[in-house]
Amino acid sequence: MDLKTWAVFVASAVLKLSLNFLFPSLHSILGQHVEVTTSMTSFKQLKEGLHLYEIGISPYDGGVYHQAPIFLLLFKFLGKCGSTSPNSPIINVFYVFADIITAYFLCAISKSPSLAKTNQLADWVIASIYLFNPLVVATNIARSTAVLSNAAMIGSIAYACYNWNILSVMFLALASHANIYSVYLLPPFLVLWTSTTGASTASVIKYLTLYIAMSTGLASIGYFMTGSLQYLTATYGSLLFFKDLAPNMGLWWYFFMEMFDFFRPLFTYIFQLYSLIYVLPITFRLHNYPLMAITCIVGMTTISKSYPEVGDLGVYISLLSLFRFIFPNVRYALLAALVILHSLVLAPSFYHLWIYLGSGNANFFYAITLVYTIGMTIIITDTLRATLLIEFQGTEDPSKAVIQI
Repeated sequence: MDLKTWAVFVASAVLKLSLNFLFPSLHSILGQHVEVTTSMTSFKQLKEGLHLYEIGISPYDGGVYHQAPIFLLLFKFLGKCGSTSPNSPIINVFYVFADIITAYFLCAISKSPSLAKTNQLADWVIASIYLFNPLVVATNIARSTAVLSNAAMIGSIAYACYNWNILSVMFLALASHANIYSVYLLPPFLVLWTSTTGASTASVIKYLTLYIAMSTGLASIGYFMTGSLQYLTATYGSLLFFKDLAPNMGLWWYFFMEMFDFFRPLFTYIFQLYSLIYVLPITFRLHNYPLMAITCIVGMTTISKSYPEVGDLGVYISLLSLFRFIFPNVRYALLAALVILHSLVLAPSFYHLWIYLGSGNANFFYAITLVYTIGMTIIITDTLRATLLIEFQGTEDPSKAVIQI
C-alpha cells in the first residue's frame, strides 16, 4: 500500500468526520430519504430495536425491527464503549473505519494473483472511487447498516482471491446473515474457492457444508437472544415477502401497493424468482471469470431485490473499477452514467413533490425508479458483453490468460 493510498484513506476519514461535525443534522436528513436507507438498513429502527432489547422486550415484536440480531450485539457493545447516538465519536469512527476497511479489501482484490498482471488502476484510484463516491458517502452518513454487510461481502471476495477460503466462507456467512441476498453469491464463490483445489465434488461439499454450519451458528444467535425463532419471520420473512410497502429505489413497492391482496403471494414468488433466476446462468457462463460473475450478480440484485438503496450502486461501481481490461470494449458507459445521474437527481425531487407538496403522485417517483433500473441494466449488459467479447477473442487477448482462475 503506497503513500497515496494512505493519503486517500486519511482524506476520506477527515471528510466524513468533518461532515458529521459541521452538519450534525445531516444524518437525520439523509436517513429520511428512501433512496439512501430502507426499513431493512435504517439506523433509526436499529436504535429502536436496541432500546427494546436492552429493556428486556423482544425487538421483533410489533414489526418495529427487521434487521439481523448480530447488529444488536454489535451496537450494544459500541454503546458500552461510548454512545449509540448517530453523531457520537464511537459511531463516527466505527463507520469511517468500516468504509476504509472496505476500500482496503478492494485494493487487495486488485493486487490478487487473478488480477495483478492485468492493466489495473492504481490502488489510490480504486480507493478513491469507493471512498469519495457520493452514494457511498451518503450511505455512510445516514448510518445505514448496509455499510457493514457490504464490507463483509467485499472482505469475503478479498480472502477468496488469496486462497484464505475459511475466512472467505466466514465473511460470506456474515454478509448473508446481514443481507440474505448475499446467498446468491454462493455459486460463484464455490467456483472461486475450488479454483485452487480443483472443482471436485468433495471440495464443493466441503465448502458448502462449512458455509451452512457457519450460517446456522450465526442464525442461532437470534434464538439465544430472544428465546424463539420469531426473528426469522421479522427479518428474512419481511425481506422475502415484502411486508413493508414503503417506497424505495426498487421495482417492488408500486406493484404491491396497487395489486389486490389475493395476488400478493403469486407476485412475491415471481419477483423473487426473477432476482434468483440469473444466478446459475451467470455462474456457468462466466465460470472462467468468477470475479466478474460475482460482480454481475451484485449488479443484478441491486435492481431486483425487494429493498434496494443507492449504496448498492456505489459498491457495484467500485467492483467494476477492478476490471479495467474490459473498459475498451464498453460502448455505452456515457449513456448509462447520464441515465443514472438523471434518475438520482430527480428521484428526491419527485418524492418531495409526491409526499410533501402533494403536487404529484406515486407515478412520478416510480417512473424515475424505472429510469434508474434502465441505467443499471445498460451497465450490466454492456460490461457482460465486454467480458464475453474478451473471451471470444481467445488467447489473442493477453488479459484472458491472466484473469482466468
